[in-house]
Amino acid sequence: MQPVVLIVDDEEGLLLGLKKFLEVQGYRVLLARTASEAREILIRHEVDIALLDLRLGKDDGMSLLAEMVAHHPHVAVLVITGYGDIPTAVECMRMGARNFLTKPVDHTLLLSLLEREWEDMRRRAEQQAILEARWSKEEREPFRSRHPLMHQVEVTIQKVKDLDVPVLITGETGTGKEVTARRIHYESVRKDRPFIEINCAAIPETLLESELFGHERGAFTGAVERTRGKFEQAGRGTLFLDEIGEMSLAMQAKLLHVLEERTFHRIGGSRPLTAECRIIAATNAPIERRVEEGLFRSDLFYRLKVIHIHLPPLRERKEDILPLAYLFLKEARLRYHRKVEGFTPEVERALVSYTWPGNIRQLKNVITNAVLLAEGPLIDRIDLPRAPGSRPSLKEGETLPEAVRRHTRELERALIEDALRRTGYHISETARLLGISRKTLYHRIREYGL
Repeated sequence: MQPVVLIVDDEEGLLLGLKKFLEVQGYRVLLARTASEAREILIRHEVDIALLDLRLGKDDGMSLLAEMVAHHPHVAVLVITGYGDIPTAVECMRMGARNFLTKPVDHTLLLSLLEREWEDMRRRAEQQAILEARWSKEEREPFRSRHPLMHQVEVTIQKVKDLDVPVLITGETGTGKEVTARRIHYESVRKDRPFIEINCAAIPETLLESELFGHERGAFTGAVERTRGKFEQAGRGTLFLDEIGEMSLAMQAKLLHVLEERTFHRIGGSRPLTAECRIIAATNAPIERRVEEGLFRSDLFYRLKVIHIHLPPLRERKEDILPLAYLFLKEARLRYHRKVEGFTPEVERALVSYTWPGNIRQLKNVITNAVLLAEGPLIDRIDLPRAPGSRPSLKEGETLPEAVRRHTRELERALIEDALRRTGYHISETARLLGISRKTLYHRIREYGL
């Protein structure tokens, strides 16, 4: 596989010189002259390594580094500075950069650092593949819920999995909509074909059309090559449109056209392409209410709702909490090589009595963290997150700054949980209430397992 390197610098000579050098070495190189260009490339392309100049004219390289570490953690960032500012470079590494170089860039050193990063990536991928092979069979076994509503979901999945019709999955954040979509795909006749997913709320509206339909070279600024969109990538497989309730009306119209005509065009293209994939859409928004408010097209809603699967929140299926908790404990124990066997009776009671606003995702996050923190064979109450309303305290061996950071994160998580509940888990409304962007909110939801 050809490694992809993104170079972010406002010096044209350096950009072109490094591009030519690295392409001869077998790297695929993408160029960005501003922070905004870098953000677009990171969204549109799979980047492995980034070379980031800390001095970007009007842009702040340190701020861009923080964004990349937060939103693209799989990208290894090497910072470049022309000022030999070692303290700044060290601060960048503390923030998450992998290493640093000074200008003029030593090509031999650069090549050595790139080869080291690429080798580390391949080694981690191989280790992950080995681990996944050990638990993949268990993960593929569907969890058998004890709740009647979930039994009906199971019946519906078996009935519709091979039908060539759209499916709409609704439910609160963390109820398992993506897992359900994957089950429909991997238990269907399309199982050997691609399963492609896209989060419609996490991508800016200006980029979503390109992500879905692709673009031709020169279609817009930065379109340096033809790019296949998600519809093409899915082929005859499944395209999973997550958080479709957040899609703009303009994009809804274009999606409706694809569903009705089964054709689409790349941006800047004139040749119609055939959409052969099955569409599965999901949303945590009250979609019927959005239709009534004119925020979601009724014709698209009924096109998608040929088959409707609603996933109830975990608080309404308490009989599933402990079986799921033990399932997640087993997975985490195997993945992280921990010798944790179960939970104390007090913890079991606490798990069942909690309302789990983040549903299954939150439960899995809590159990995984507890497995990593537990010092004995059973997970005890001290291994769980602090209960809302309890007094802050220092853990054994914890410094004051560490405790402040931990309690700040716990407070932030609690406030986001409260905002999600108050808005009925409506992402846009929650982001507005909290005064943050939807992208930041999605990052926090994933980070905290909500």
